[in-house]
Amino acid sequence: MKNDVNEMFHDNMSHGTDSSPMGVESMSSTNPPPVTSMSIHKGWLNLLKQTAQQYQLDSQYYFDQLDTSRSQIDVREVRKIHHQMFQDSGDPLFSAHAAQRVNPLTFGCFSLTLWTAPTVLQLLKDASKYCVAIGSPIRLRFHETPQGDAELWIINHEPLNKESHITYVGVTLYISTILQIIHQTTEYSLPNVAVKVIKWPFPENEKLEFEKLMHCNISTGSPIRKICVQRQHLFHPLATSDPVLYPVTQTLLRQHTIELENSDIVLKVYKTLDDMPTLADLSGDKVAANMLISIRTLNRRLSEVGTCYRGVLEKYKLEKALQLLNQPSVNMTEIAFQLGFSDLSTFSRAFKRWTGTSPSHSSNRLNPVQEIL
Repeated sequence: MKNDVNEMFHDNMSHGTDSSPMGVESMSSTNPPPVTSMSIHKGWLNLLKQTAQQYQLDSQYYFDQLDTSRSQIDVREVRKIHHQMFQDSGDPLFSAHAAQRVNPLTFGCFSLTLWTAPTVLQLLKDASKYCVAIGSPIRLRFHETPQGDAELWIINHEPLNKESHITYVGVTLYISTILQIIHQTTEYSLPNVAVKVIKWPFPENEKLEFEKLMHCNISTGSPIRKICVQRQHLFHPLATSDPVLYPVTQTLLRQHTIELENSDIVLKVYKTLDDMPTLADLSGDKVAANMLISIRTLNRRLSEVGTCYRGVLEKYKLEKALQLLNQPSVNMTEIAFQLGFSDLSTFSRAFKRWTGTSPSHSSNRLNPVQEIL
């Protein structure tokens, strides 16, 4: 497998269509580039194109009007195409079958870095750290539980309780692709990979087929989507590990990620919130001032990516709450104050509005089989 990865790497460097190493293309084109917060890697489009043949769908019908000259494509365009192909295929597992076509070069230096990483743990951490390279609308957040298990949280930029730009179909493709990368790099030797979702959006009888196809166990009722790997498997060496290629691809990936993050308005807001001494009485004006822009500019740029300041702030607080609720040493009153709430009851009401459940359900945080909520 290492030889296969090396051959694919060198072939892509010498004969690939990308204008820079491993799929990190030049952004020059006659048309304006998509807004970074709404852009995804064109590798997603390639997965759909390849899967169209499997279902005897006419690729030209779906992709003829789409500009594929860039490495980054507007997610809103791909979302429409993906959903139409999903419907036309008549197969609820269409997205899972598309994910099976992922390979070391599908996402350029991102996928090649994961393929050549030394261990499962490093793969998961790299996937989280550099996830903006495959798309800003969905992010991965690496989290370690008190029991030492690893979780990849799948988070989108949508306002809470709304799924517009990132559809259930799109999220299914994303989760399935990450699962496939994990399984392919371990040669399907990793048992008990769990997928926890808010709800199963397809017919219940399709869940067993999805679990079998994706080699995972699915449970519902989680406040956030996540892929879970038990700690005993984290230091499992990857069958595709390559100590020579890994540092090279990781360096290129790091540089590309920095460029993308510097132009992503949602990530900029997150970083600004991280630097705030407190979230209490935090206004959009104050955040905008710290970003050296006007509140009007901030609102306009967030509106361009289908969200607003309040939506971003609530998503940020939810992420922080979920992280803190997994720390046994921090009680819920402390969490409420850290997140800027005046008291515990106000925090509990907000949390229930965000997730549909109460944070008190997480009181027994040391139980490894219990949901966060």
